[in-house]
Amino acid sequence: MAGVMRAEDWHGDGFLADAEQTITTNLLGPIRLIAAFIDQLRNQPAATIVTVSSGLAHTPLRVTPTYNASKAAIHQLSESIRLQLTDTSVQVLELVPPAVATELMPGQSTNPLAMPLDAFVDEALSLIAAQPDAHEILVENVKPLRFAEVRGQYSQTVEMLNRRDLHTTSV
Repeated sequence: MAGVMRAEDWHGDGFLADAEQTITTNLLGPIRLIAAFIDQLRNQPAATIVTVSSGLAHTPLRVTPTYNASKAAIHQLSESIRLQLTDTSVQVLELVPPAVATELMPGQSTNPLAMPLDAFVDEALSLIAAQPDAHEILVENVKPLRFAEVRGQYSQTVEMLNRRDLHTTSV
């Protein structure tokens, strides 16, 4: 699944182009990809659609509002098409990354708060192997964001997440 993440400042006029590109890439891209292959996948004895949302789908980062919204939409898309496809052999698996040390945002690859890419991949693959019927793949580092509201820690988690250097702690 494709993804872009851009900082946006909604105080001025310059955010709209980035917001539209983010929605086109992060939401319409996966929808179009799934639409292109859904008939073929449904005709397989077993198939899996893997979507990629984000911990920011559940706890927002102030500087990336459209990214957060696009990943929340991917979460709901995953949940909804999973429900629709229960009568088929197609599994829908949502990968929910935390902040990972990549260049998704400038400086993120060297951010000490971001999970090293190799560690994320190793943990995610281990979880996929151990939980073949899972609906979500949640590495330990994303659980504080994913379950903040359920645990009654939403306000504190939003505050903590947005207290950091916002351009380098994003997911």
